[in-house]
Amino acid sequence: MRLAAPQMFKAVETDDEALAMGFVWIGFAAFFCVSLAVGIRLLALAARTKRAPELLIGLGVLGIGPIGFGLQTLAGVADAPSLAEGLAAASAVAVAIGLWAKLVFNWSVYRRDSGVALAGAWLLALAVAAHLLVQPLLGSFLEATQSVRLNGTRGALQALTLGWGAAEAFRYWRLLRRRARLGLAEPELANRFLLWTLSAGAAGLGTAIGVAASLATGKLPLAMPEVLVSSSAHGSVAALGMWLAFAPPRTYLRWLAGSRARA
Repeated sequence: MRLAAPQMFKAVETDDEALAMGFVWIGFAAFFCVSLAVGIRLLALAARTKRAPELLIGLGVLGIGPIGFGLQTLAGVADAPSLAEGLAAASAVAVAIGLWAKLVFNWSVYRRDSGVALAGAWLLALAVAAHLLVQPLLGSFLEATQSVRLNGTRGALQALTLGWGAAEAFRYWRLLRRRARLGLAEPELANRFLLWTLSAGAAGLGTAIGVAASLATGKLPLAMPEVLVSSSAHGSVAALGMWLAFAPPRTYLRWLAGSRARA
């Protein structure tokens, strides 16, 4: 049994569609490469600083992005059934770990003193665990990737987690922007929260669009070219936000400093 990944090629029937799929793969490749580099960079930073936020966001970026999606893609093209099932299982575990890490990050960084936020994080974390455990009970991890309902559930949990993080980052950006104007906060830090809002928000929105389209049509997101284009575009925006937030080039930092000076 194979995943829906090969269906992406079956959907290409015209030159225009082939061109669109080329851009789709460029977007996916950009997201994969940037999230892999940023995730590794954050884990390396966490190893030096021994701080939890870097560790959590690094695990979240890697688990949901390059490891989870990468292993799922490999499972879709694996010939040996046992290998495909193993890759699908590893993908599901990686995504769950990524979601748990992001939930802990959202609560511990933004809402540590909120009992409501803690309860919400626990509920979402338990829902992620239930989704992970139910997959082999219903057949196998590989078969679960072909289920519109299970894929939709995972996508909804992912969209909620990313959306929560984006909303909190936006709130912090607004607070830090005011403080930066008074000289009480670093402008670069405020800009980083804005970029993380953009990145997490784009990823969450792209996921939500895929879930909505899948539930409305009864098709898997990877089987719909329009959803692939949307996911690729949102992934490109998410990659850009991550890159500028966590590994900004010097030209961007100089531009940011110049903009602050002109203001």
